[in-house]
Amino acid sequence: MREGELSSSQISLTRSMPVREYVQQTFVPLSRIAHEWEMHSAVPLSPSEERTMVREPARAIPEAIAQRVGKLRVLLVPYVACFESGDMVVFSNPDGEKHSAVWFENEDRIDLILACRDLDPHDTGWEFLASVAELLRARLTAEELQRFTNLLIEELDEGFAGEIDEEAYEAKQPLRRRNRWMKTGPQFLKYRDVSFTSTCAEYMHGLWHDVQIRIGPEHLPVPVLRKRMNLMAEMFPPNPGYRVFADSEEN
Repeated sequence: MREGELSSSQISLTRSMPVREYVQQTFVPLSRIAHEWEMHSAVPLSPSEERTMVREPARAIPEAIAQRVGKLRVLLVPYVACFESGDMVVFSNPDGEKHSAVWFENEDRIDLILACRDLDPHDTGWEFLASVAELLRARLTAEELQRFTNLLIEELDEGFAGEIDEEAYEAKQPLRRRNRWMKTGPQFLKYRDVSFTSTCAEYMHGLWHDVQIRIGPEHLPVPVLRKRMNLMAEMFPPNPGYRVFADSEEN
């Protein structure tokens, strides 16, 4: 083993390490997942946990999104603590704030650190998809961004109150409370970015497995939700064998 490499057993003995230092390690062994991405876990995972946290969500990510994100290394750790000195990988549940996911972008790859002991495996998989959606948002073309912007403006003009999730809903409310808003203003741009990330994550979530559509005033009506998912599928088509909607929902 070369200097600087960590085996799984050695990493398991590490009690805490700054995230910036953690990602600089050379990890052995590394597993391959979809899109030629890499994965390493600092803690033992059952086959079911590994599938749910990383392998199945990764396979559901459209190749067009994966290519835009580029080379990715997924590092599963127990917890990521938020300290005044910076984020730390820790192996026991820390007091105070924690991150579910953090990442570092380097010239040759992105290191995505997922905390896998604070959430159930499905929710860790969701955080994986949400992180990929956020990475994609920063890499959208001007045309893609404009298409999504136009869709949001149409929804606002038609008075739809709901959103894809709670974070996007909260970001939308200041715009709804104002009689006039600028589509280039900071509040709209914040809302657009949050809404895109949430919408894209939910799109990939639906490709991963069947999801229940949430109904109510804080959520999008089904026709509006369908229009968003169709736009995502046009810009980033599903991989072969994956469908945006079940057969019974196509019409």
